[in-house]
Amino acid sequence: MRPSLLLLLRALILLIAVGALFAQIRLVPFIATGLAEDSGHAAAGVPYAVAGITVIACGELVLLAMWVLLSQVRRGAIFSGTALRWVDVILGAAVAATIILLAVGIHVAFVLEPPLDAPGLTAIAGGLVVCAGAFALLMYVMRGLLRSATTLQAELSEVV
Repeated sequence: MRPSLLLLLRALILLIAVGALFAQIRLVPFIATGLAEDSGHAAAGVPYAVAGITVIACGELVLLAMWVLLSQVRRGAIFSGTALRWVDVILGAAVAATIILLAVGIHVAFVLEPPLDAPGLTAIAGGLVVCAGAFALLMYVMRGLLRSATTLQAELSEVV
C-alpha cells in the first residue's frame, strides 16, 4: 500500500478520534441531560449519557485497532496472529456497541413510561443498531478472510 494513502488514513483516524472525544465530553452529556429534562425523565439522563459515552468509546477502540493494523500493513506483517487479535478487538467493540444501542433503543421505544414523543429518536436508534450490526457482521467476514489469507501466506512461505 502506498505510504501517502497510509498517511491519509491515519490523518482521518486522528480527525475522527478528536471528533469522538469532543462528542464524549460535550455533546453526549448535553443531549442526554436535555432529553431527560424535556421529557420529564430526569433519572434517565445519566444512564443515557453513560450508554452514549460507552458506544463512542467502542468506536475509539475500533480506531485504535485500525491504527495498529495500518502499522502492520506498513511493516508488511498483516498476515499474523497479532492482526487477527486486533480484528477480534474490532469485532468485540462492534458487538458491544450494537448491544448497547439495541438496549437503549428498546428502552426508549418500549420501556420508558410515559413514552417519549420522539419517533425520530426511535428511528435513529434503530438505524444505528442496523449499521452497527452490519459493521460487526462485516468484520466477522473480514476476520475469516484474514484467517484464510494468513494460512495461505504461511503455506506459501513453507514452500518457498
